[in-house]
Amino acid sequence: MAGAGLSGAGELIAKIKGMIGGGGATVVGLSIGSSSIKIIELKKAGNAWKLLHFGIVQIPDDVIVNREIVNPIAIVDSIKTLINQIKLNSRNVCASVSGTSVIFKRMTVDVPNPRETQEAVFWEAEQYLPFDVSQVYMDYHVLSRGSDNKTDLILIAAKKALVDTYMSAISDSGLVPKVIDIDFFAMQNLFELNYPANPSEAVALVDLGASATKIVVVDRGVPVFTKDSALGGRNITAEIQRNLNLNYADAETLKVGGQGGPMPQEVSDLLNIGAENFATEIKRALDFYSASSTGAPVAYVLLSGGSAKIPNISKVVEDATRLPTQVVNPFNAITYDPSVFTQEYLNAIAPLAAVPIGLAIRAGAR
Repeated sequence: MAGAGLSGAGELIAKIKGMIGGGGATVVGLSIGSSSIKIIELKKAGNAWKLLHFGIVQIPDDVIVNREIVNPIAIVDSIKTLINQIKLNSRNVCASVSGTSVIFKRMTVDVPNPRETQEAVFWEAEQYLPFDVSQVYMDYHVLSRGSDNKTDLILIAAKKALVDTYMSAISDSGLVPKVIDIDFFAMQNLFELNYPANPSEAVALVDLGASATKIVVVDRGVPVFTKDSALGGRNITAEIQRNLNLNYADAETLKVGGQGGPMPQEVSDLLNIGAENFATEIKRALDFYSASSTGAPVAYVLLSGGSAKIPNISKVVEDATRLPTQVVNPFNAITYDPSVFTQEYLNAIAPLAAVPIGLAIRAGAR
């Protein structure tokens, strides 16, 4: 699934679909997270994608709060820093939004005339939105149409204030925001590029970010279940900060092993507790999916995001869920120049590159 972009109810959805990509063009994914900003550029190489550029820059912990930009100047400066480090071939980017200001809803509408789908969807959507329809951008992706005029689809809505802030920051940095997507679709795009699909089983894709755990269960190419919680790597950093009486920056450095040498036992213990908390969150979500969905059972779990680098987290999640679990490899189907990227480097950035690669793929979809 390439995913849907976000459009205003009174605007043409087509304005943001298929605007990037095509013969030989490079595509750029921009992921603005709460602890870092990542940019990746890919180029179509035969039947595969080729990695051209990847860059990441850390941002202060108070620049993005609750997935909303509160310091646009810092975001713009950080993106410009990346642009100066990476000589991008294209300035057109696909970025994403997430959080409580984003609504993802599977729904069925009665549409006698397919040409009236957009009007019917946006009319029906009002009952699902926790905020006024005039305050959101909306789009949808049709899954199927039945002979009884029932149309099964996914509705995506995001508050205009959130999207506009992201788009302004991207534009002010010198890039062109051609598509605004959501992280769930990026995760699915990444999976579909790199892993073979099995129609008899579903897979749980889990992104363990700094301020959120995002879970999407994909069944036969359809995101049938999503969960976005506020549990993230920052919770672990805060525990290290509190237990060791450190400032936030020093606690974060200890967490990621940035001081060199063996990790203090107390930090290792707190990382283990953090991994168990993530595992509990994932298990609860998958238990709910199993109890409430008619979809295929989840066959395995793929982890991504910065917190997927916590030592042994795959085993902790596997023990909790009793499902095979591994950290995603977003480069299974992506080639690269070994004189530019070493395998060691790709292994190090793999969990971090998952969402931006999914966004870049979306940028190349028509």
